[in-house]
Amino acid sequence: MRLGQMDYVNGRGPMELSKIGDPLTNLLFSMALSRVRGRPVGRKVSNTVLSAALSKTRLREHAGSRMTKGDLGDYVEGLIFQNWAEGRVSMDAAVSILAENLTSDSKGTELKFESIAAFECLLNHIASL
Repeated sequence: MRLGQMDYVNGRGPMELSKIGDPLTNLLFSMALSRVRGRPVGRKVSNTVLSAALSKTRLREHAGSRMTKGDLGDYVEGLIFQNWAEGRVSMDAAVSILAENLTSDSKGTELKFESIAAFECLLNHIASL
């Protein structure tokens, strides 16, 4: 299927696309971690990480006010999916951007801060498109 054939994406905003953006975001993050660690890793990205990353970018103003961390995380997931589906960012480019900001041995709080920085970079890339 070509990306242009995804008619259900056309005219929809990030919040409407968050359900399908959630697994894509987790896949991209898992692929980036797998790349830097040199072995398969499966991880979910928390709404705390995604909302913190969004708050550090100029895209935050587009998300609206009075949104919870969960809402902001959903917005980021939908935004990532929307930009991938519309061909503005490839999976490989997204994985590379995320991987550049992750280290092979980070855990816990260190991984959380690296993840925030990684998604901030990805969102800044999306904002520049």
